[in-house]
Amino acid sequence: MNKRYSAQKMMIENALKELDHPTATEVYEYVRESYPNISLGTVYRNLGIMAEAGEILRIPSGQAPDRFDINIHEHLHVLCAECGQVFDAEGHQLEDLLGKIDKLLEESTGVHIEDRSMLFQGVCSQCRKQ
Repeated sequence: MNKRYSAQKMMIENALKELDHPTATEVYEYVRESYPNISLGTVYRNLGIMAEAGEILRIPSGQAPDRFDINIHEHLHVLCAECGQVFDAEGHQLEDLLGKIDKLLEESTGVHIEDRSMLFQGVCSQCRKQ
């Protein structure tokens, strides 16, 4: 791996740590403040490589641009349909519920669940106030 790629990847990782479930464009704008020569294509390419390698999560957001998450531990995402903000949902009760869902799916289909991708949508409290 060359030094340029490593530096770019490190800046993208830092952006993911600072931003909350950003889009590729938001990562690009953040990194560009300290590294003006980076291209949007480079950000997209690196995010894709990192997601494919399991280093980050890609969160498909329907019609909106995908979002990315540095937190790769199992948790759920809730998308506000109004403002597009993504919220993390985690906890022991959710883990128990997901385990039960996995078991029900396995019993009804015969497929052993190894991974899941779920995105819940609603309207956040801030948008409901408006």
